[in-house]
Amino acid sequence: MKAILFIGLILCFANCSLETIGLRHKLSQIIQEHQTSLQDKQMSGGWIKQPLEEFEQQNNNIIKSTLDAIEDKFNLSKDGYQYEKLLQVTTQVVAGINYKVLVQYAKEDTKRVFEVQQYVVPWNPSANSITRVEEINSSNQ
Repeated sequence: MKAILFIGLILCFANCSLETIGLRHKLSQIIQEHQTSLQDKQMSGGWIKQPLEEFEQQNNNIIKSTLDAIEDKFNLSKDGYQYEKLLQVTTQVVAGINYKVLVQYAKEDTKRVFEVQQYVVPWNPSANSITRVEEINSSNQ
């Protein structure tokens, strides 16, 4: 009788352990699925990468102010550099929109990449400002 009770207890604990393991595994799957779905959505206040072709078609004013800011600070045309292409644009929605724009300039076999950040308030253009202009890198190819 004690043996049967002992075996019953062992089976009960074994079964409970198997159930616990199964529940942990299921919980782990749910957490992974949730984290994956969060990665696909924008985090509030986070930076979002913009499609370049669409951005170029709809935001000439942002691109122009970016190029003007680079020219004002680095005077690239005097050195023979020309704007080559838009590399990346990311935006961040705040009380307005922050734009982070990466552009590439070229002269013969030399490439230079610049980042310009600007703050734009569509309903109050007088609040618009360039907040940062810097060279990211340059290279000879």
